[in-house]
Amino acid sequence: MAFSLRRRFIQNQENVSFTIMALIPTLGEQILDELDVEAVIHELQTKSRSFRTPSEPPPPSESSIASSVELLREQDARSDIESVSASSISGHEDSGMSLDHGESSNSWVDQLSVQPSQPSTSRQPSVTRPETDTVDFLTGAQLSDSITTASSALSYGNGTGLSPPQRQSPESSLGSSAKSKGELWREVKMLTVTRTLTIIYSTTLLSLFTNIQLTLLARSKYVHSVLQQERDERLREQLEFSASVSSMFWGGVGNLLDLENLALDDEVEEEISEQIEIKYLTLSWWILHVGWKDIAERVRRGVEEVFEGVSLKTKLGAIELHRLISDVRRRVEYEVTFEGNERRINFLSSLLPPTTETMQHVLTQGGVSPYLAAHHDAVFTSLLDETRNLITSSDFERVLELGLDRATEVLFDGVQKNVFVDPNSPLDGSQDLVRLRLAGLLPGLARWSHLALNGLPNELVDSLTGLREVAGFSAIIFSTFEDRYREK
Repeated sequence: MAFSLRRRFIQNQENVSFTIMALIPTLGEQILDELDVEAVIHELQTKSRSFRTPSEPPPPSESSIASSVELLREQDARSDIESVSASSISGHEDSGMSLDHGESSNSWVDQLSVQPSQPSTSRQPSVTRPETDTVDFLTGAQLSDSITTASSALSYGNGTGLSPPQRQSPESSLGSSAKSKGELWREVKMLTVTRTLTIIYSTTLLSLFTNIQLTLLARSKYVHSVLQQERDERLREQLEFSASVSSMFWGGVGNLLDLENLALDDEVEEEISEQIEIKYLTLSWWILHVGWKDIAERVRRGVEEVFEGVSLKTKLGAIELHRLISDVRRRVEYEVTFEGNERRINFLSSLLPPTTETMQHVLTQGGVSPYLAAHHDAVFTSLLDETRNLITSSDFERVLELGLDRATEVLFDGVQKNVFVDPNSPLDGSQDLVRLRLAGLLPGLARWSHLALNGLPNELVDSLTGLREVAGFSAIIFSTFEDRYREK
C-alpha cells in the first residue's frame, strides 16, 4: 500500500511538470503580446530617425543602442531628461537562461527579434510524457482548442460584469506621435520591469495552482481505488464465510440474498467523472487569459511607485537592483488595511473566477457545454471549495513566498552572470562591484523575459517544480484524507 502511494505521488509530480509546460506557451503568448516592450522601442527608434535632419551626420553604429553610450555622455551636459539611448549589453543568446555579454552593430531590440515574439505552440516540452488520463484532458482534443489556443479576449456581456481589457497598440495607447523621446524611454523602463515581474508572479502562481488541481484529482483516484479494493476484499471474505456456513444448513440462498443487500448498502464513494475533471481543469483558463492581467496591473502600480524616481542614467549594481525589485514585490504582495497595517494578499481572484457568472463564462470559453457549465454538482463544488481553502491557507502563503523567492533568484542568477559583467575584470568575484546605468540593464531584462517563457528546458519552471517546499505542499494535500474517509 505504501509503495503504491509513493508511486502515485511521484507520477503525479511528473504530471504536474508536464502540464505546466503545456500551459506556459499560452501564458507566454498573452504576456508578450500585451506587454510588448519591443514595439515601444521600435517606435522610439522611428522617432529618433524622424527627428534627425538630413544634414546631421548619423552617429556611429546608428542601429546599435550600445553606441548611444557616447551620445549619452555628450547629452549629459545639455539636458537631464531621460530621452537618451540605452547603453546596451548586446549579444547572442546561449543555451538555457544565458544572456551573453558583448558588443554588436545591431540593437538589442533587433537581437530580440531573433526570438519568436510569441511562443511556438509546435514546441514540445523536454520532459517525458507521463502515462495518465488527467494530462490528456489538457492536451487532448477536448481542451486543446480551449486552453492552448483560445483567444485572450473575453466575450463580454451576458451578465458577466467584466469590462473589456484595454489592448494597447504603439500607435494608439502609447501616443507615439505626441510623446517625446523622454516619455517613450520612461515607457520602456516601466514596461520592461513590469513584464519581467509579471512573468515571475504569473508563472509561480500557475505552477502552484496546477499542482493543487492535479494533486486533488490524483488523491481522489488513489482513495477510490483503495476503498474499492478494500470493499472487494470484504465481499470476498463474506462470500467465502457465507458459502461455507449456508452449505451446512440452508443451502446458502438466504445468506446470498443478504450478501447482495450488503453490497448495495456498502457503496464506495462516487469516483470523479471525466466530465467533472474536464470542468475542474478548465479553470486554468482564468489565470491564462484574465487572472494574469490582474497580476500585471498590481505589478505595474508597484513598479511605477518604486522606479518613477530612478533615472535611466542612475548606475546600479546587483545589490541595488535587487533592493528595488524587493521593494516592488512588497507593494505587490501586501496591501494596507484601513487600520494602517500591512496584510499579505492571497491572489485568490487571480486564480479562480470570483462569481458564479464568471465561473460559468470561463467554463464555456474553455469548451464546456453551457448545460454542464451551469450545472455544478456536489463533487465539482467540493473540489472548488477545497481549492479555495488551499489557496487561502497559511501553507499556500508560505509556499508562494518561497516560490517567488526562488523565481527571483533565477532572474538574478541570469542577470548577474550575463549582464553585470565587466569584460576587463577577471572572474575572481570582482564582478559584484560592476555598476551599470539602468538603461543598460533593460536589454538583459527584456531578453530574460523571452528566455523565461520560451526556454527549453525551462529553468524557471524546473526551479519552481523542484522546490522542496512545493513537493511538501503537494504531499500534504495528497495525504489529507484520513478524517474524510474514516469509518467508510
